[in-house]
Amino acid sequence: MDSCSNAVAISFSLSSFSDSISCVQFLVRADVNMNGIKGYFSFRQASPFDLTELSVNLTNLQSKVASYHVHDFPVRSLTNRCSNDNIGDHWNPFSLNRSSSTYPKVPGSTHDMYEVGDLSAKHGSIAGRNMVDMTFTDFNLPLFGKNSIVGRSVCNYNILRSIKLFCT
Repeated sequence: MDSCSNAVAISFSLSSFSDSISCVQFLVRADVNMNGIKGYFSFRQASPFDLTELSVNLTNLQSKVASYHVHDFPVRSLTNRCSNDNIGDHWNPFSLNRSSSTYPKVPGSTHDMYEVGDLSAKHGSIAGRNMVDMTFTDFNLPLFGKNSIVGRSVCNYNILRSIKLFCT
């Protein structure tokens, strides 16, 4: 396993100028360097009322990676770093049932129909690719408030969904 660096840059400020309040955007980035896969996930939201922009840049996927998700907890330990005991399940603050027949399995539904953290179902699988460089907008991926993804982990699964290839 390669060394892994977790870099999280967070910026947000509410400032009062006379009688008005200004809100400064959030920018969060998770760097990836694990099992030969390198890159980053970058999330940007200008205010709690704006869409979140998600940028994914990954190299050396070797056609192994398929799905990618935000999980409940940050990576706290380098031992079994990607285990559910360490990072939890997909971030799902609205308790949507993935097993339900009404849960969408592929992109095309409105973002509120998916778990907040189910990025690949909302925006598409990256199966069969060696590298990705893509940007999406998501109206249900908040960086502000109690359902925020800030301080959580991002995890990628192999094609069979049996092994987490990296988490950061």
